[in-house]
Amino acid sequence: MKIRSTIAVGIAAVAALALTSCTGGGAASGGGSADGEIKGTVTFQTWSLKNDKFTPYFENIAKSFEKEHPGVTVKWIDQPADGYEDKILQQAESNELPDVVNLPPEFAQELAKAGQLADLKKDSKIIGDYVDGGVAAYTYKGLEGTYAFPWYLGTELNYWNMDLLGKAGLTAPPKTFDETLDAASKLGKLGIATLSDVPSPKSLQIDISDQGKTFDFVKDGKFVFDTPEAEAIVERYAELYKEGAVSPEALQNAGTANANVDNFNKGSVAWTTAGPNYIDKNLAVNSPALLPSVKVTGGFGEPPLFVQGISVSKNAKSPAAAVAFAEYVTNDANQVEFMKLAAGFFPGTKKANEDPSAFAGTAQNAEQTQATTFAAAQMDKAR
Repeated sequence: MKIRSTIAVGIAAVAALALTSCTGGGAASGGGSADGEIKGTVTFQTWSLKNDKFTPYFENIAKSFEKEHPGVTVKWIDQPADGYEDKILQQAESNELPDVVNLPPEFAQELAKAGQLADLKKDSKIIGDYVDGGVAAYTYKGLEGTYAFPWYLGTELNYWNMDLLGKAGLTAPPKTFDETLDAASKLGKLGIATLSDVPSPKSLQIDISDQGKTFDFVKDGKFVFDTPEAEAIVERYAELYKEGAVSPEALQNAGTANANVDNFNKGSVAWTTAGPNYIDKNLAVNSPALLPSVKVTGGFGEPPLFVQGISVSKNAKSPAAAVAFAEYVTNDANQVEFMKLAAGFFPGTKKANEDPSAFAGTAQNAEQTQATTFAAAQMDKAR
């Protein structure tokens, strides 16, 4: 079977479950040494980042690395957002994958299985500098090693309408998922909805982990759901729906991007999840009247982690230079500078997350400052 066919089938399967994470080990394939001299040409590919905001940053990255390593030439290319998967497949099949390439975990997994990516756990000595959840996102069952450096990360936080929670006698947000459902039941009986969305596989994992349990929705490559833990949550949601705790829009707009946030912005539901920049970039713009009522808290259980990474081609002609450049792009200083441009995202290294004020910019609202702090703090446990 051709590489393109192998990867295409794999990506199609993985993309359907892209919100589930994979960890584990197995056997790795061999490859060129990354211990040689740092010289030669390095091709570097990003995904839809060539524009007025980001182009100067990447041009400077290339020039700075070349200055530190006079024997290296960096050629930066950027692919448009649409068709990136097809482009990656074409490059892999024709053995023209760029030396250093921006990949989401599901793309990297199939390329790694096809022997197209370098094992950075083996080829780099600094893999321990990166956020654990980000490293885990590029560490796959059945493969030994790690196949990208975590680059820019996202997560979700809890946002609460305190005016609505107060109608159930709550003066502080629920601390656990179970407490949230209990509050939802009370509010539902008062005619107030709490839940602005229906549970997805990832949200079910978060809910179960918040109860101190673990559950893998993917076993032997198949999606499984018939477990007591999953069934119990779905049954609870059904009860809450009967009680009026689940908004009608949650079912009507199930699967629609940002439907839960749009619902929350109407002021008709008590809880939603959203990204770290929700307060300043969404709520303050679309529903400013709600600002005094909204409070943010950290995510439940193991919060979701949305990852983009930097991988190295197994077939890089200058492997030492390729690994060194991948490390350079994702080092603390360069990640902090990139996050200043990519508002709402967080660095892939542990140290860079220690001081979010270095990259988060000036918050326009007090709760935005809290949101940034919560998000940076939960990077260690997000998965």
